[in-house]
Amino acid sequence: MNLVLESAGGRAAGADRPRNHQYVPALRLLLTRLRDQQAVLLSALVASTRVSGLSEAERTLVKGPRKLAEVDDIEQLRLEITSAQGRVGLPTGASKEGNNRKRIQLRLDVPGYGLDDAAQLAADLAAPSAVTTGQPVKAYGLPEAKDLLDALIGVEIRTVAGRPNTVLEVRVAHVLVKTDRSPDGQVVDIGEVQRGLDKLAEHGSVRVTVDELGHRSAFVGAVLATLPGARFTGSPAEVTFDEPSGDEVAEDLHFGELDAVAKVKVRTEQAKLRKLLARGATSAVCALCGDQYPLTFLIAAHIKKRAICTDQERRDLLHVAMLACSFGCDSLYELGWVTVDQHGIVQTRSGDSFPEGIFRNRLLHLQGRGCAAHSVDSEPYFAWHRMTVFAPSDSQV
Repeated sequence: MNLVLESAGGRAAGADRPRNHQYVPALRLLLTRLRDQQAVLLSALVASTRVSGLSEAERTLVKGPRKLAEVDDIEQLRLEITSAQGRVGLPTGASKEGNNRKRIQLRLDVPGYGLDDAAQLAADLAAPSAVTTGQPVKAYGLPEAKDLLDALIGVEIRTVAGRPNTVLEVRVAHVLVKTDRSPDGQVVDIGEVQRGLDKLAEHGSVRVTVDELGHRSAFVGAVLATLPGARFTGSPAEVTFDEPSGDEVAEDLHFGELDAVAKVKVRTEQAKLRKLLARGATSAVCALCGDQYPLTFLIAAHIKKRAICTDQERRDLLHVAMLACSFGCDSLYELGWVTVDQHGIVQTRSGDSFPEGIFRNRLLHLQGRGCAAHSVDSEPYFAWHRMTVFAPSDSQV
């Protein structure tokens, strides 16, 4: 795909200002917005008529490919492009450089845009995105992509096909994502997630396709589906989003305000949910070990991982979550070292092979205890945990 920036020049008859007098800020802005689109700059060259007889090598200003998402200093790149123009077309040995505001052509590869999408790309570049302005998406109050991904570090989320993805690390422009095929992580551009958020905020739904969400559409769709009010629907799959009403937000204390999603690991607004599970008391019993703690030392833990709960399950707060102490029970359950069987009894992985110590003692202490959170209504969530998280593997015992 080619993008052409016309040259700056003299003032035409009747014009108030010289032609394209904002050449430099326009180029800077274009490069910035192309970076937000995760574009790859294949090359930049002078495209004016006067030098059209020169070879492409003689007209080239910047050689690629250059991944703009990895360019921290856009102004430096802009300077490379403009300063190199002054020598193009000059005779050998010329002492004075020529115009550095020439007509230029940027050859680009932009994810999600094909050869027939030039008009759409032009429209998208013309309108400032949430990433460009540095402001959060205003429609529905959705978080920015980086904040949402930061909140998901270490949380397993499921694609519409049920495949697990885990965010390992969030960098300046990329996120490292663990999958079954790539346990060490694959790089995904944060801009793909931001564009998905923008489209979801604008339209209320977005198709989970490469054309709509880019080459990592499955992962992006899974991230979008973690938002409160978002869910997978239809075939082919879409992520649909309904902004919770005031009553729904009050009912769904799990989420609090939407902007809090990025601050609470997209799991729970802890203070409110703890209070709800404790029925307003200032202290409560850990559902697993049975010990009494002040609420500060209890975590509102999801029995079934929140990321793959349906919207209805997320709102079933009294049954999908339980209070687990921060003295080990929460981590042991989350990591699959303990679970609860269909009779409400805590089961643990075998600790017999471990030397004497706190870890082994903790497992032995929990084994066979009754779980205070188990009921007919919560059993389906515990069943999910038994089958998907606790399922024993030789490498973990």
